[in-house]
Amino acid sequence: MAQEHRSVNLIWLGTAAVLISDGNASVLIDPYVSRFGFIRIASGLPLKPDFKAIKKQVTELEESHIKAVAVSHSHFDHSIDAPCFARETGAMLIGSPSTLNVGRGAELPEHFLKKINTTESIKIGEFTLKFIESHHGPALFGRVPYPGTIDKPLTGLHPAGDYKLGQTYAVVISHPSGTIVHHGSAGFIPGMYEGVTADVVLLGIVGRGDTETYLKNIPLQIRAKLVIPIHYDNFFIPLEKKMRILPSVRFKEFLSTANRYHDRFELKTLTISEKVAILPVAGK
Repeated sequence: MAQEHRSVNLIWLGTAAVLISDGNASVLIDPYVSRFGFIRIASGLPLKPDFKAIKKQVTELEESHIKAVAVSHSHFDHSIDAPCFARETGAMLIGSPSTLNVGRGAELPEHFLKKINTTESIKIGEFTLKFIESHHGPALFGRVPYPGTIDKPLTGLHPAGDYKLGQTYAVVISHPSGTIVHHGSAGFIPGMYEGVTADVVLLGIVGRGDTETYLKNIPLQIRAKLVIPIHYDNFFIPLEKKMRILPSVRFKEFLSTANRYHDRFELKTLTISEKVAILPVAGK
């Protein structure tokens, strides 16, 4: 008889933020609850993490046993809240040198910080995290916003433009129950998933370019059985308000194109804060 493994649950927290948990340990990726308004971002005003919202989110997730906070790249909507979540939960902050300088600016001690090395894996309970270099999608007027790196601790308050991209990564999360890929930013490097297979892909879709090409290079390439779109909600409005879709996402077109492959993978959309079991993949 095949050994049964515990189920792995997912909570989508808006943007590219997800909590992945097997009940014993959890990995939090790209947490972002401060949700600054568009005018503040566009005007270049300084940003301050919403500590009240962060503490509220941590309280809601406190039974999840968060052991790691991983950041896929260093834009504000991926990195600004991450050090606060690491501090509140006692979790390790995992990211590029740019992300770790966001952590240092937030006065996280060095023993909280873990630099991504694409040749190494990181064990978190029964999860194994492997990072793959990727590209950011052209999300702003056909260009990647805020290019560059953060080369010193980002102390004090800073505008969005100071949260430079840094390196961009996809995360392969392996577990005895199956494998998940977090592809948070909608760019990619052709061939980056060569040799990789996964049961589930969490697929950022804002700034993806041609949908057909995108699907062929990520979910179809890794033979995913379940595709869950993420990072398509309007992250300029607070979480407590009704979710809206970013106009630039072309959401209906994505769904229409993805549904052509219904014989290859299941497409599942989630509501923010909805908890779902994703491994083992049902019916597969």
